[in-house]
Amino acid sequence: MSNAIPYYFRSLDWDKLIADYPPPPNYNGTVGAMSDEQIHDLQNERFLARVEEAWKLPFYTRRWSAVGLEPGDIQSLEDIEKIPTFNSDDLKSAIESAPPFGDHHPYRREDFGDVPIKIQTSGGTTGMPRVTLFDALAWEVQGIQTARGLYAQGARPGDVIQIPFTTSLANAGWSAYNAVFNWLGCVPVTTGSGKVTPSERQLEFAKAWGTNGWYCYGDYLGRLTQVAEQMGFDLHQLPTKYLFTFLGPDSDGALRRGLEEAWGAPVYDNYGSHEVGLVAWECQHKKNKHINEDTAFIEVCDAQGRRLADGETGSVVVTSLHRSVPPFIRYDHRDMMALYPREKCECGVCSRKLSSLFGRMDDMVKLRGTNIYPLSCQGAIKKDPRTTGEFLCVVSHVGEGVARQDEMVIRVERKSTTVNKQALRDDLTATLTAELGARIQVEIVESDELDEYTKSGEKPKRLLDLRKR
Repeated sequence: MSNAIPYYFRSLDWDKLIADYPPPPNYNGTVGAMSDEQIHDLQNERFLARVEEAWKLPFYTRRWSAVGLEPGDIQSLEDIEKIPTFNSDDLKSAIESAPPFGDHHPYRREDFGDVPIKIQTSGGTTGMPRVTLFDALAWEVQGIQTARGLYAQGARPGDVIQIPFTTSLANAGWSAYNAVFNWLGCVPVTTGSGKVTPSERQLEFAKAWGTNGWYCYGDYLGRLTQVAEQMGFDLHQLPTKYLFTFLGPDSDGALRRGLEEAWGAPVYDNYGSHEVGLVAWECQHKKNKHINEDTAFIEVCDAQGRRLADGETGSVVVTSLHRSVPPFIRYDHRDMMALYPREKCECGVCSRKLSSLFGRMDDMVKLRGTNIYPLSCQGAIKKDPRTTGEFLCVVSHVGEGVARQDEMVIRVERKSTTVNKQALRDDLTATLTAELGARIQVEIVESDELDEYTKSGEKPKRLLDLRKR
């Protein structure tokens, strides 16, 4: 480490950054207008650069050598399936074997001070969280990725955009802030989560300061809707133009329709992760999500990492094309989605697209031979006006020895004590059993009783697996 200060403003060639990863409005006429051949060549060039960097890191050397790969074996993007996938469990193991940051990063603790580095984390409900280091390029590109989505959904310079994500070790709030402040000329209102700024105050600030757009989870938009109803607060009085959110499974569109009716503004679904940023976003036509193809190469694979055909549902596997600190090559997100071919959209952008989210591979529960994804319960529960929309799937073992089997109880909050528990339980049991294809049990609990799980952080927990205890 030298004594020279690595000033952030000198850490990037900003003109080159903008040319390589064009922010809005330049994106539509550059990367967003590339032909199939042009985007393939760009992806291939960046992919090979990331592979070369990855060979220098013990994490990748160890994993790739174990399947017989040697430097030089990967000659093009067409060879990508020779590379094994990995997931967050493998990253945890990498960190445990080489603490505190793992052997998948090009920087160690003693290297800090040579370049600007930021520590962000994912997970960490128990034990130490999973660390990802960001250099200046990774930090700014994730802002550009998000800015593209917001711009496509209607954000324009001067808009006030409220961000109910805490700018903490979690990454979502920072990604939004970078997009809004650095790459859109909009005004960020960083209220933080409901724990930092109560929901009532969130709405008061939005009215006082003229919030035009929101960046938050669909679940929290639903919570704000309930709070507004309790306060007698008319959401339509707000100058809301767009709601940038992450809907999760919403196959019948019930959550989206409910939010749009309550807020009087369009709701747009988006998809990304802590490690690789905003992978895909909806435009105003809402026909699946445009992939940021210059920053991510997407595959949809089965449980063995084999690529599935377009339109088939499998696990999303992401190769980051811009990240060197650290590289992410064939990172299995374990999110169930489908991938569609490149086509020119009505908005003018040509890209591959991702479907909505169908569930989480690692949350899958097998009940009497049927695969159940807890997030698949969301639609039926949220569209029933007698519930708060909050639920928790609790899985446990029942019986002993050869008679032991898995059972799942879905705890659902009723909106008020005036709601008939028995009627709600019977109706949801019938609906969910039919939709999920397996017999399940429903338990009705009181409003806010599930807060420990559903509001303990910014992303609600939907599965409590007691079989592991």
